[in-house]
Amino acid sequence: MNHKIECRLVKGMVKKNSINGVILVSFEYPPRRLSKVSDIVSKHAANLVKNGIKTWVVTFDDWRSDIEIEKSKVVVNRIPNHIPNNISFFSTIMNLKSAYQSAIASILNQEKIDLIHFFEWQTIPLLIPWGDTLEVKKVYSTSSIQRTRDPPKSLYSNGMMKLEDICLNKLDLIFVNSEKLSKSISKDYNIESESIEVLPYADKKYSIKSLEQYQNLLNNPAKRKS
Repeated sequence: MNHKIECRLVKGMVKKNSINGVILVSFEYPPRRLSKVSDIVSKHAANLVKNGIKTWVVTFDDWRSDIEIEKSKVVVNRIPNHIPNNISFFSTIMNLKSAYQSAIASILNQEKIDLIHFFEWQTIPLLIPWGDTLEVKKVYSTSSIQRTRDPPKSLYSNGMMKLEDICLNKLDLIFVNSEKLSKSISKDYNIESESIEVLPYADKKYSIKSLEQYQNLLNNPAKRKS
């Protein structure tokens, strides 16, 4: 089955099951590119709009803060950095937290949002203390966990693992890039395997499969770790 036919089938499914709005939260978005995630989020956002879903991207840019409506009709909110001189990359993430949360809260207060999709570890601290109070489904895509990013014996790494433990257990669905990572998350953070899906960024059907998973999650509210 070719890509165009699959897109039409997914579009029909979306109209039938009705996803109103989605927020994508990422630390990078074009023209800011730190990794492949930037373009993946951009393409995914555009595909969601094509399928009739209102889509917002909340992201960070070193050089500007604005709200832009792209030609694709994706609304991009680039948050400001109120504390530009940070002592570490982690402090940058934590100092951006309030701006991210403010932007997301503004969208939630004005629009009907069904789901928020967080991309990579830089965004999950936003779930503290929000995780239990957000009345939308929460999805997370990642290619790593702290144990695979840094040596596990440092104070920083131990702190990040505790933060990851809290945040990952507030999510409804986690996309990972490999079966190995899925097993690691399930073991290290006591996450039920039913809440983890192997969906690597390299998958050419990443956006289509993500949308299918959104639908499954929204149509089956019980699919959530206890």
